[in-house]
Amino acid sequence: MVFLRGLVIAFFTVILVACGGGSSSSSSSSNDQSSLPSINLAANSISINVGAGTARNVNTPYVSVTICQPGTNICKTVDNILLDTGSTGLRVLASTITSLQLPQVVVNYAPILECASFISGTAWGPVKLADVKMSAEVASSIPIQILADPAYRTIPSACGGSQDTQISNTLKTNGILGVGLFINDDQNYFNCVPTTFSNCRISLSLTPNLQVQNPVAAFPVNNNGLIVKLPTVGASGANLITGSLTFGIDTQTNNSSAGSYVIPTNSSGLFTTIFNNTTFNSSFIDSGSNGLYFPSGSLSSVLVNCSSFSLSGFYCPAVTQSYMASLTLKNNVFGNVSFSAANAKTLVANGNYAYNNITGQIGGNLFDWGLPFFFGKSVFIGITGRTSSAGIGPYYAYTN
Repeated sequence: MVFLRGLVIAFFTVILVACGGGSSSSSSSSNDQSSLPSINLAANSISINVGAGTARNVNTPYVSVTICQPGTNICKTVDNILLDTGSTGLRVLASTITSLQLPQVVVNYAPILECASFISGTAWGPVKLADVKMSAEVASSIPIQILADPAYRTIPSACGGSQDTQISNTLKTNGILGVGLFINDDQNYFNCVPTTFSNCRISLSLTPNLQVQNPVAAFPVNNNGLIVKLPTVGASGANLITGSLTFGIDTQTNNSSAGSYVIPTNSSGLFTTIFNNTTFNSSFIDSGSNGLYFPSGSLSSVLVNCSSFSLSGFYCPAVTQSYMASLTLKNNVFGNVSFSAANAKTLVANGNYAYNNITGQIGGNLFDWGLPFFFGKSVFIGITGRTSSAGIGPYYAYTN
């Protein structure tokens, strides 16, 4: 799941449900994720699980986040939150934090609400302040977005104007932890008259510090980036895998970037991929996308679209295809990445939830390196303006 900064183009994870699983409610924060295994981690790391979770969707990485009233020990740990390196900021369902009273972000005596754009819809809700805790790391009193808040049901036409357009209705997780390349999310904000929330105007001058923030960038230390590490997955997938999310890059012994392949990006977080004799200048790495997405181009006779309506947009080649792509690295060199494209229909029939070979269609000059890219790698996300041995963000990096 990603919204590309400055472009408002977004690619949302296509819903791909494994056979034997159905959708389940995301209104509870204490079900599937809390029973999944964790691993022994350092104080600057938390566990990632790719499994059924609440969404019961393929290739959905889940984490747990503790949300507190600012400056207090009144907290709620919310499980089944989607880990998303393609967006910025924490967004959580109102139903998961009913025990908390979070202060509203207010400008000119009126509350601020946000409309964040994703390709699957928009995320409408108030911006409130919270302490965000993950392991020993704390982002103090930062703006987060509350989704599906019953106090703010009226949605302006500029944000879709209907609950049917809201991402909270299709998300099926308890929220989104956006830990991408940027410090603030730079989306659309509304300054609303308290008595009539339908009377909202876009606040184009909202300062960056009042916008929804990347929690990692707000940590006192270990705030220059993060590392997503997931184990390898076999060709037929796995039912559950557990990895780690480590905060900071080159700030302590467990987050060194030594030996990594560094991918600098432009100011919008994009880089170049060369694949099938085509140059894709709008490439990005996104843990919130559940497949590798790219135009089939001249491979359309092989990378055919799946015939099933529920798998629309995914590739279903007759036999698994093996490919190689090149990524632009630091110092104008290229790094080669191999990947496979298997039949999505055959894969999901296995009933597993983690696959490294699901691919699908995307238009334009985009190449979306979704969750399959992360398996068997440590993937670094270097935050804009922050420095590490790998360089100054924004950048991606990876080790095999």
